[in-house]
Amino acid sequence: MGARSAHARAPTSASASATARARRPRGRGGVVATRATTVNETATARDLPKVLVAGGGIAGLITAHACRRKGMEVTVFEKVRKYEPFGGPIQLQCNAQGALDSIDPDVAEAVMRAGTITGDRVNGLLDGVSGEWFYRFDTRKPCHENGLPLTLVLSRFELLDILSKGVGAENIEMGTVVEKYEHRGDKIVATLTDGTEHEGDVLIGADGIHSRLRKQMRGAETKLAYAGYAVYTAICDYSQPHREPVNTDPNKVGYQVFLGPKQYFVSSDVGNGQQQYYAFLEVPPGGDDEFAKCERWANYRDMLLDRFSDWCPAVLERLECTKPEDVERRDVNDLLPDPRWVDGRMALLGDSAHAVQPNLGQGGGQAIEGAYVLADELSKCEGGKGVQKALMMYAARRFLRTGAIHGLSRFSSLMNTFYRRYLGDEPYGWYPEPAKEMWHEVSKAKIPHPGSVVGQIALMATMPIILEYVGAGYGIPGVLGGASTGNGKDRVPKSQVPGISAPKRDLTADDFKMKGIPGLAK
Repeated sequence: MGARSAHARAPTSASASATARARRPRGRGGVVATRATTVNETATARDLPKVLVAGGGIAGLITAHACRRKGMEVTVFEKVRKYEPFGGPIQLQCNAQGALDSIDPDVAEAVMRAGTITGDRVNGLLDGVSGEWFYRFDTRKPCHENGLPLTLVLSRFELLDILSKGVGAENIEMGTVVEKYEHRGDKIVATLTDGTEHEGDVLIGADGIHSRLRKQMRGAETKLAYAGYAVYTAICDYSQPHREPVNTDPNKVGYQVFLGPKQYFVSSDVGNGQQQYYAFLEVPPGGDDEFAKCERWANYRDMLLDRFSDWCPAVLERLECTKPEDVERRDVNDLLPDPRWVDGRMALLGDSAHAVQPNLGQGGGQAIEGAYVLADELSKCEGGKGVQKALMMYAARRFLRTGAIHGLSRFSSLMNTFYRRYLGDEPYGWYPEPAKEMWHEVSKAKIPHPGSVVGQIALMATMPIILEYVGAGYGIPGVLGGASTGNGKDRVPKSQVPGISAPKRDLTADDFKMKGIPGLAK
């Protein structure tokens, strides 16, 4: 995949609390060398809990691997019979990679080798029609200042392959689904859909946004919250070796969010000359609208070309080089924050507990943070005692953080809903017809919309803080909503150096700056 990180990561800083780890054997560039399948024998001797995991997706596998690394016996139940390529790439930001490195440095290194770094390039928001920058992100800063890896993207299948090998095939029961659970004395029993029972000390519900275990725990089906958007997504052959890109240079630009009222378009380089994009349309839920039925168009791609016909060439170029059959659609849903994550010896993790909208690329990242914290708490349960307290501590350390990420993800959608470039653009539907006509006339004067001006000023003032919080937690303790990366405790803070452990790109500090007066800058 495109430009990949090298095998080594150069240390940028270290904490005194990591000195014990420094005695361990080290690989190239100061990377701690361990075996992905190594289990801590001392921890095993302490009779740690036996862990059952419902769901063998990213959340379930990383949880299982984190617990095994702490010395616990683990069994994963996954509904598919074989892991096969599916879906598009997944983005892992610095917080996710820090937590992954704290769980297992070798797995983190394998992920970095398989991924394509996007966090070292210019990223940000643009006006969908003009294609001009609305705000440029410097996503390198929180990484370098906190000693965390740069944001990368990689294939979901590759990530699942790396994680499943770390867990071990002998610990994963494929083609099985946990139907329900029952507490029996000081044990918990998971019953599969075929009636088979499995006993353990703790059960983790990592069975996704439509979780069966969450439904049983809360006594009713949790209603999903519709984001107001459906998303159409595809991967297209955008640049070399497939073709010469015209409107975006992937060597300098990582990901872009094109803003517009009632729709927006997100695109990211995913390596090997390909771009993955998400076209968000404000439509009713359920797939019963004209854009979902697609009766007026030959396919979804043609529909998107029509819907975005007056948008900038950078958006249209990606749609034009897409194979029609590659476009997929789904409603965008999340879960409202609910602190009910734990029921005795059962706890929810990942999307089953805190599914978020995809605007921040933090779904997988929050699951990885959660797996790190969960394994940390369960590793304190010597003699198998204190499991319920450990699960409550896990939930307490994670609830505020996931709630904050949920809110920020939702805010990103709201910003797109209300975005207007010029005064009078896209009058609201509830305006009477004379008012709509008046605003259409006003828009021809191309007067910058006051909301857009104020919004850009607000972004310039707050976005560095938001990036720092999302990526590194802003130094806040985890229980108060900070990130759980293991920095200074289970990992030596370190990040990539351009030309050594990350691609060396032809970029300067000026490339990341907005030009012009705040509010009207480009």
